[in-house]
Amino acid sequence: MNLPIREATIDESQLIYQVMIESFKEYDGKLNPPSGALKETVDHTIHTFNIGGGAALACEGVKVVGSARYKPVDDYLYIGRVSVLPDYRGKGICKALLAFVENKARDQGIMETRVEVRLSIPENIRMYERLHYEVIEHKFYPERTDSWYVMRKKL
Repeated sequence: MNLPIREATIDESQLIYQVMIESFKEYDGKLNPPSGALKETVDHTIHTFNIGGGAALACEGVKVVGSARYKPVDDYLYIGRVSVLPDYRGKGICKALLAFVENKARDQGIMETRVEVRLSIPENIRMYERLHYEVIEHKFYPERTDSWYVMRKKL
């Protein structure tokens, strides 16, 4: 599926938030500790814009079916809350969202992107590895019930 990817505006924060919540719902009650995404409000999305970040949107017509937030951190661009609605998964939308944000980083002279991925969701780790992300750090939750990788891609 080849959907257009475009830059979001702060006025679309509610849409970005709704797609994220719908996309992360499948993890409700399955992750320990629970995903922080499900505790967020639309204000978290607005904050991303206010600190110089933004979001990319994947749209089918007027319907937003995917999003990825990003923000500058030190000398890299952090990509987070990558979200694709369940009915649209497996169609290359995540890959397209990431490519869009990676190109945005290059345009800004930033030559590295980073994501964080839970080890309890191995299919997401494999997806990022296929997209040439590499593990650079392994972090643990205080309870040690789960952990996550920090992964980077040199652009």
